[in-house]
Amino acid sequence: MVIDGIIAGVGGVIVFLPNILFLFFAIAILEESGYMSRAAFVMDGVMRKFGLQGKSFVPLVLGFGCTVPAIMATRTIESERDRKITIMVLPFMSCGARLPIYALIIPAFFAKQYQAFTMWMIYIIGVLVALIAARIMKSTLFKGDGEVYLMELPPYRMPSFKSLMLHMWDRGRMYLQKAGTIILLTSIVLYICNTYPEKKDFSVDYDSKITQVQKAGGDTSALENARLSEKLEYTISGRVGKALEPFFAPIGFDWKITTASIGALAAKEVFVAQMGILYSEGEADEESEGLRAQLVKHYTPLQAFCIMLFCLLSIPCLATLAIIKRELNSWKMAFVEAGALFALAYVATLIVYQLGTVLQIGTKMLQ
Repeated sequence: MVIDGIIAGVGGVIVFLPNILFLFFAIAILEESGYMSRAAFVMDGVMRKFGLQGKSFVPLVLGFGCTVPAIMATRTIESERDRKITIMVLPFMSCGARLPIYALIIPAFFAKQYQAFTMWMIYIIGVLVALIAARIMKSTLFKGDGEVYLMELPPYRMPSFKSLMLHMWDRGRMYLQKAGTIILLTSIVLYICNTYPEKKDFSVDYDSKITQVQKAGGDTSALENARLSEKLEYTISGRVGKALEPFFAPIGFDWKITTASIGALAAKEVFVAQMGILYSEGEADEESEGLRAQLVKHYTPLQAFCIMLFCLLSIPCLATLAIIKRELNSWKMAFVEAGALFALAYVATLIVYQLGTVLQIGTKMLQ
């Protein structure tokens, strides 16, 4: 529990720190040099058509890397209304944690000539949904008179190294103190769900079989992976996944996809490792040919696309939820955001899967 739970949770906090420190260092350079004001001014006309402002552009671009520092970057937006809208649509930017899922699925289910287009389409869908959602929120939830965007463009200047470091350290320390504690707690909770209760009685005496194979000089990885799969199936996450299978069946998910999606709440890339364990391939990565073969055997390209779509539109991770709470100072807003993203992801995936099934689109491998 101490090693795998708490230390892993601390790792989940620290893993974001280099990105966040680099982000704030880069933002400080842009602000101190006078470039940020000019970039915001240039993009303001385009962004206002979708209910945002010029300064929303930089956080949205950063969202393709990681949603957590991108949300923190919205602090440069003076308008509280525009800042909230930007924070709410940032999860639609396809962050780097989602990329391993795409990299696993696309080569497995789509022929080479369609792979680049499929990857491009996933990213474009996220951008379009974000812009449409921003426009709708500006017209409904955050209605108000448009604010005049007046800005005095500062002269270009060379920022001092001391001011850059102070800017970076001050915001990095705030992240560790506030968001870090929440991320740590959620990581420990997810570890418990993926570990307990521990399975004692297995369908096969794996210890004896592993010993026999070892004496014969054989490879025991298949037996060890099968034992890991049974262990995960017996845990809280596995049981919840099976209980929720009827709810997720209309969008093409079985209990294994559902269980892996629960684990992916810690970080989206965990989905790949969880699927590897459930299919007795060990903690596979996005380049695992064995896991790809298992997925092709059990799912269709339509289901594969639905997995990517649901992953794109749902909450990226619990760290995102924590940072939304931190930035907006409201658990209510954080949970409303998570619920709205889940509802949108479910409904959109439901429509795509049901239409695809009826029209027989994606029910066979593309060659």
